[in-house]
Amino acid sequence: QKEFALLEFLLRNKGKVARRTRIIEKVWDIHYDHDNSVIDVYINALRKKLDTPGQASLIITVRGVGYKIEDQA
Repeated sequence: QKEFALLEFLLRNKGKVARRTRIIEKVWDIHYDHDNSVIDVYINALRKKLDTPGQASLIITVRGVGYKIEDQA
């Protein structure tokens, strides 16, 4: 359920960087910004399911900020 909710959140914000704290607030519905490494676990699980070997990842990491999805060229 959380994987789908995370993917839906990223797709609804396509082209925009989703900050880690905003992801926690919107997907997990909590206000907690101390240790949000749970996001990394779910992002990795989504990448394993969605990405095709040899092609760029659908979910882009914006280092130190969060994640985003952009249109594939």
